[in-house]
Amino acid sequence: MTYLTDNRLQELTLEFPARYNQFDLLNSLLSKDKTTNPTAIALVGQPSSGKSCVLRRFLQEVQFSHTWLSCDECVTLRVLLQRILAALRAIGTQDPNKLDYSILCHNSTLFVAQLNDTLRNLALEEAHFVVLDRIDELGEPYESFYQLIIKIGNMLRYDGITFILVSSGSEPRSSATTTFPHIYFPPYSKAESLAILRKESPESIRSMLGSTERKLSDVQLTSLWSSYSQVIIDTYFPLYGPDMQQLKAIVRRVFPTYAKPVLDGIVGILASNGNYHGFVKLYKINQPLLTSEEFVRNSFVSYVQGTGTADSTGHHEMPMYAKYLLCAAYLASYSKPRNDIRLFSRIRESRRRFRNTAKQKFKDKINSRNLAPSPFEYERLLAIFQCIVPDRIDSVTDIQTQVATLSTLKLITRVGIGSDSSGGSSIDVLGSRTKWRVNVSWDIILQISRDIKLQIENYLMD
Repeated sequence: MTYLTDNRLQELTLEFPARYNQFDLLNSLLSKDKTTNPTAIALVGQPSSGKSCVLRRFLQEVQFSHTWLSCDECVTLRVLLQRILAALRAIGTQDPNKLDYSILCHNSTLFVAQLNDTLRNLALEEAHFVVLDRIDELGEPYESFYQLIIKIGNMLRYDGITFILVSSGSEPRSSATTTFPHIYFPPYSKAESLAILRKESPESIRSMLGSTERKLSDVQLTSLWSSYSQVIIDTYFPLYGPDMQQLKAIVRRVFPTYAKPVLDGIVGILASNGNYHGFVKLYKINQPLLTSEEFVRNSFVSYVQGTGTADSTGHHEMPMYAKYLLCAAYLASYSKPRNDIRLFSRIRESRRRFRNTAKQKFKDKINSRNLAPSPFEYERLLAIFQCIVPDRIDSVTDIQTQVATLSTLKLITRVGIGSDSSGGSSIDVLGSRTKWRVNVSWDIILQISRDIKLQIENYLMD
């Protein structure tokens, strides 16, 4: 049974562009009938792909009974299990927001027993959904919780509860063959990102400008914002890709300065027919602004140059694909080429045996991260990069520019120049045979991999 008509799904798609299929899948899978719902559903996709927003809007639209828990607020798995039980026991009480945390839950066995008791006491007539948002940001590894969710359907004696897992990272390898449904949220394309940026209301646009002497009408603001969004997407999408959080941060930070010539009367607006005729002049005035580092702040650059420390939250404001490239460079420097098939390929591992000499045995006992980084070829860097990126890369993304930027920042360093076909020295810095070496420590790489939800430990042999 579906609860939303196709016309209503189309209306929701206008509110959330490019998410019709996800709304349709939720509409088809979830039901108020507690006997027809699966035990768990997973929503997966890159950060800023609309998973939580779409799910919250759908549950609000169909008015399903649900409990929303933020897993990044839970330090340990025990705290998460305790919050799940406390939230379920508060259903139907006078104050559902007042939770009783006196429940002890030391392990999964005790959790299942107490969950059965809770469901028996509740005697749910309709299905209840427990949303575990940002499950990948739990304070400790969540592999054991995934295993529990897979098996919990056979352990519960009462129907009525469905877990919805929202994750921006890859699933644990041990849970690669999970049996519950998955809804995938692909990254936004360039056109979809532009449509999202243009959805700002005139009131929101006016609040970004603050109090100004010259007042613009709603039509003028919308026209100005539309052309401005096109400029931002054309300028920064090849660099940042579909990372909507960073794109929105840039849009809001740059817009007051970008619109200043309009507010000062230097550039006029003719909005009688809804078109903005001063676009070319405004763009030429703001061209130095769009290429200025002042408005594309990068805490990681300050960290590397020694002029400051990393962001207090532990996040580095680098383009998303630049983070993947830096992680790929680290893996290329600290993993042996002979292990690439085992670590990065999905095909069966080669059966060729290697001679394990006494010298090799001694080297294998040493953690490679304690040694100097090994050089790697540019082709190998791109191959590893393609393996660890979870989605297909948009054709407009300029990967070579980001590699050159990492080299300029000395995050990767060139250790040799390849030779051309005539045997001479090649002048192509990004040539396929040019060798590079990563210049970043393990602690920084670990923080960056956490930003992009990459379990980099799975790609290292030690």
